[in-house]
Amino acid sequence: MTREQHSCGIICEHGKPVGIVTERDFVRFMDRTDDLNTLDQLTVGEVMTPNPICVTGNTEIAAALDLARSHNLRHLPVVRECGEFCGVITLTDLIKALSTMHSRNVGLRDENSKLRVLAIEDPLTGLPNRRAMEVDLSHAAAVATREDRTYALALIDIDYFKKYNDNYGHPAGDLVLKQVASILNESRRDADKLYRYGGEEFLLLMPFTQEEGSLIATNRMLENVKARAIPHAYSPLEIVTVSVGLALSSDRLSWKEVLENADSALYHAKETGRNQLHAGFDQGFAMKHCAAQASIQEFPRPSPS
Repeated sequence: MTREQHSCGIICEHGKPVGIVTERDFVRFMDRTDDLNTLDQLTVGEVMTPNPICVTGNTEIAAALDLARSHNLRHLPVVRECGEFCGVITLTDLIKALSTMHSRNVGLRDENSKLRVLAIEDPLTGLPNRRAMEVDLSHAAAVATREDRTYALALIDIDYFKKYNDNYGHPAGDLVLKQVASILNESRRDADKLYRYGGEEFLLLMPFTQEEGSLIATNRMLENVKARAIPHAYSPLEIVTVSVGLALSSDRLSWKEVLENADSALYHAKETGRNQLHAGFDQGFAMKHCAAQASIQEFPRPSPS
């Protein structure tokens, strides 16, 4: 054992472990005898621990570690299903293996967490994506119904974005999308949530909000985008602007129907000049124009892009 630097030896009969001898066994034997000359005649059978506790190759690391700790063992013989000896695993081996497993599990949890974030986050703007939006809208609608309150939805679209992309290029278009997303996100109230709805459209969820509050919140966003004055030579104002369609919930409408009303209001805002806010209150049966200062009535009336 000393020459091979082994900390234990397994005694087998017919290939099956019948005993184990460790450094501690020799130390204990020498503590019990005063005649060190007897060491020359000492046999392994006199110092070994008989009938050692064994594990199989299929034993889980955590179970083997619990076994070693509960019996104060530093070595566990490993046997095949037939009981034939095939190896030894030490307490140090078990701890290292468990530590490696723990590190791997932590890494997997971190990776899974990143994947969950990627699944609900728009990679370009960093905003929650449409999948996250649908989950939140479903929850907001349920809460509003339970507490008999309203919420508002606003669809926000970048005006003449196709012309921007066509003339400045898609990398520049991506940059504008990120800039507008940042402006809108900075402009929202703490309780509101902003999502990348798709393309050049964003959606604003305003929980527990009524007409007046929703008009003020969305008009502020429209004004802040215009105030940033991002150059857009192919827009009538020669700066980047947005159009907004606003809708309010009711106990008769699902969140999908409220979203449809917001979409109809947005279409009307773009059809009648862009850079303005239209609200489809009264469950969408009447379109009511918000008298926002940003409304540009002298705009031409092209078909929405």
